[in-house]
Amino acid sequence: MARLVSPLLAVLVLAPACAEDTTGAFEPADDSSAGATSGGESAGSEEDDDETAEKDAAPRSLLECEIDVPCEFPFLGANFDASLGAALTTSDLCVFATLASGEPALIETVAEFSDATARLDYVIVGPGETLRQASGESDAGGRWLKGVYRCELQPREFFTACMKAPSSECLDPEAWVVGCDPLDNLVCPG
Repeated sequence: MARLVSPLLAVLVLAPACAEDTTGAFEPADDSSAGATSGGESAGSEEDDDETAEKDAAPRSLLECEIDVPCEFPFLGANFDASLGAALTTSDLCVFATLASGEPALIETVAEFSDATARLDYVIVGPGETLRQASGESDAGGRWLKGVYRCELQPREFFTACMKAPSSECLDPEAWVVGCDPLDNLVCPG
């Protein structure tokens, strides 16, 4: 009987240590061996795999692209009132000069409302050509993001005239383009 109790006792004592881990987590006994493989290389974690997948995934927003932002602040033209005798800021003038130049750059515009914020971002990809995307957030609908469009910019003269005497059309970022076609997927210019 003593022979039977000893092996049975050993099984009962070791059973909890061999129990199945239902949480899906694995904790190595020694932190120094965590992430090491037999070749001495560090094994990637799920978090690393997620980060790699995010980097390899196609961007959804123009703001995910690494593009030069030449102007200090986003364009707030909707808040400009020429009847008050106000002048465009240096950053506003920069926006018009950048649009007129046709050089690759990111132009951000922002419109603030009592219960929402709307953004219309432009990435100039060459003279007379831009990518445009709208996004924002509202109290009623939360965050939103529209698709990207390839658009034709107004002629250079339009933007140079806006620097001298801004009209209501100049102050409306949607009027900066004359034609747009939706893109199937976004590929960052570069």
